[in-house]
Amino acid sequence: MRCLKSIKPAIVSCILPILAVLAVTFAYAQTTTSTAGSPTMYLCRHQFALCTSAICVPMPGDPTKAICSCDVEDGPSMSSQPCDSLNSTTDANGIRTVYSAYSLLQAQAGLKGMKCPSGTPWTWCLNKVCTVDHSNPAKAVCTCDVVRTPGEWMTLGGNCDTSTCATGYWSGATIPDVDSGSVFLMKGLGIAKSPLQWCPVAP
Repeated sequence: MRCLKSIKPAIVSCILPILAVLAVTFAYAQTTTSTAGSPTMYLCRHQFALCTSAICVPMPGDPTKAICSCDVEDGPSMSSQPCDSLNSTTDANGIRTVYSAYSLLQAQAGLKGMKCPSGTPWTWCLNKVCTVDHSNPAKAVCTCDVVRTPGEWMTLGGNCDTSTCATGYWSGATIPDVDSGSVFLMKGLGIAKSPLQWCPVAP
């Protein structure tokens, strides 16, 4: 028994640091992915590129990428990466870099959500790196992913002209992603009613 008493503190002193590391690892996993496997959302407050209505052009030589013209904004936004990894920077040559994020600003300004059919191309811009236009700091050029997978999607671009769904390469998102992101922002900002309105459906 005396031997066990002397061993117990040693075991505890070895196990506690291991448990602490495991706890930190588990906590980190919980903050980066949800239980459903979808990205966790972060409410950030800094300068960002807003691409919710951006028109994009496929990148020459790379059909998986598109170049999008986005607005530069300051204030609250939603990202799926930690905020401190998405801060804006300015290099020695004066080139300013920001990251794209999701915001309700353009919906609050009256732009309507246009739903587009499955199979039409669109671009995914969340968390993408963008270069601020030196001649017009209110605009940034972002490199986004072209999406051609099945499933309905939406954009705040297009002015409700659904014929552009097949040709516009609008910056967009899936309906569930927009719903979850909007609910997250509304809760974080204390907004009771969603500002997002949808384009009328053709009869």
